[in-house]
Amino acid sequence: MQNDDKAVYDSTDSAEYEAKLDAIAGDPTLSVEEKADAITNAMEEEMNEISAANSTSDDRATASEPAASSPASSPEVTADPSTATYGDTAANASESVPPAEAPVASTVNETIGVNGQVDYVSPRDVDGDGLVDLTHSRVDGIDTTTHYEEDGTITLIEQDTDSNGTYETAVAQQSDGSIRIAEDLDDDGTVDLATFHDPVSGAPVRQDTIEGNAITETLLDVNGDGDADVLLIDSNGDGRFDTAMLDSDADGRVNATLVDTDGDGRFDLGQLDSNGDGDYDTVATSADTDLGSIESLESTIPADDNYHAQAGTYPAESHSDL
Repeated sequence: MQNDDKAVYDSTDSAEYEAKLDAIAGDPTLSVEEKADAITNAMEEEMNEISAANSTSDDRATASEPAASSPASSPEVTADPSTATYGDTAANASESVPPAEAPVASTVNETIGVNGQVDYVSPRDVDGDGLVDLTHSRVDGIDTTTHYEEDGTITLIEQDTDSNGTYETAVAQQSDGSIRIAEDLDDDGTVDLATFHDPVSGAPVRQDTIEGNAITETLLDVNGDGDADVLLIDSNGDGRFDTAMLDSDADGRVNATLVDTDGDGRFDLGQLDSNGDGDYDTVATSADTDLGSIESLESTIPADDNYHAQAGTYPAESHSDL
């Protein structure tokens, strides 16, 4: 964990987070449920660290929201970095202020969709239509690229948070309003971890582990208390979740593991902690009791999400307009 007074979330923090996740995943002494708890704790600690490093508690959500004003209004419509703005306090500032003395560039921040000290910003009209298509900027020392629609809406924000020359972090708003932060943790060019945040509170509501192009695990905060309480796993690699680990009493411990053994979408086998002491003490089968269906848990995932495309599950009620 970093000092609370630390002003920048940098490459050291990102590397520590990656190492922590790798250590958890490869620890042979941890059970599946212990790994789930450890991943949840690591995610919460990292979000707290990021929040503490920003100037306000909701910077993470604000930085990802579409800008209220169109970048097309900026006079800096150019693809020439030599005419870029350095250390300006606004996108249309007439005088440059030395970066060391410049306050937070609020107008620039709204334009590029990222809060922080901006010491370089260069809008680019890539296709020559007179509208800004993307903006290169440097925010708190982090190289940032912001992409826009023709109406000026921000569609994607990419950042090189570990300063190694590759853009391993991308932020985009989803159709259901959530903010998706995708991370390429090993710099192989593919997303390894995608975390979804509530657009208002900034709290994480879901985290996907991705291997190749497939979602293999998903952590969900079903009850909205800020802590993950459901872990869904695709244990056989067929693209469909078949195992669920649940913290149904919100005490931070898994108290039920349910498995769909025959692939019909309903749970067939369950291990339960009936007395809440942290140890499984009951084994249940679908022959004895109704253990429920995977679909009931999958329904919290928006209908147009990539998971449903890979799994071939398409909920009748779309969540895309929420």
